[in-house]
Amino acid sequence: MSTPIGPCRFLNKNLIVTGGAAGLGRVIATEFAREGANVFILDRDPADATLELLSRHGVRTGAAKCDVTKEGEVVAGVQAAAVWCDGAIDILVNNAGFNGVCQRVKDMKLEDWNRTFAINITGTMLVSREVIPHMEARRSGRICNLSSNVGRRGLPFRGDYVCTKWAMLGLTQTLALELAPFGIRVNAVCPGPIEGDRIEQVMDMHAAAEGRSRAEVRAAWENAAPMHRFANPGEVAALIAFLCSEDSSCMTGQGLNATCGFIMT
Repeated sequence: MSTPIGPCRFLNKNLIVTGGAAGLGRVIATEFAREGANVFILDRDPADATLELLSRHGVRTGAAKCDVTKEGEVVAGVQAAAVWCDGAIDILVNNAGFNGVCQRVKDMKLEDWNRTFAINITGTMLVSREVIPHMEARRSGRICNLSSNVGRRGLPFRGDYVCTKWAMLGLTQTLALELAPFGIRVNAVCPGPIEGDRIEQVMDMHAAAEGRSRAEVRAAWENAAPMHRFANPGEVAALIAFLCSEDSSCMTGQGLNATCGFIMT
């Protein structure tokens, strides 16, 4: 096995990342592997391509099929991860999420609302619930949840998604209070738009709902941020790594913005 490339804040640490097969989850997994972490991916989609990428950093990797809305798959997936690392789960990043739908609350279908909550909030709760006993047993651990800039403000047409991201900050703070006596820190990141396929789909939804072009939506969102741009996935992954490292050792229950200045408090 080769030596990990770059700084090694997470050398021999074991990470579980949900939704790590592609997109931001893949970037997060790579960021941690680059710093020496062994990475186990929980995802409903195959993670082979990401595992191949991670192996270049000389770390151990593993994966299990897991739809976070299915309790049985979450229980089995975390158990597989625990066996893989002999119970030494050091870090959990709850990245799996869903963009929700784009419709006004007055038109909201209950099945759409419930699906968004099942993935974004109940899924995060279930994975955390299963991981926590392993961390408590070792009186150590780091959990980072993915909230959003809309966890701090409303947004027309996105009621289901907005409410899950507000709830994510409540869950983060509750877990931080419950787990501090066990040496476990729990924080969240609140990104604005992140460059990539996912935000393109979100802009298309808004364009259709608002009667604008995707270019007009992008321009409006970029202009709303003082830095006049979106975050890139690597910037968000680096912030997550910071929250899971000893560099943030006095921080728990926090939600850090990554919005290019759009949200400042």
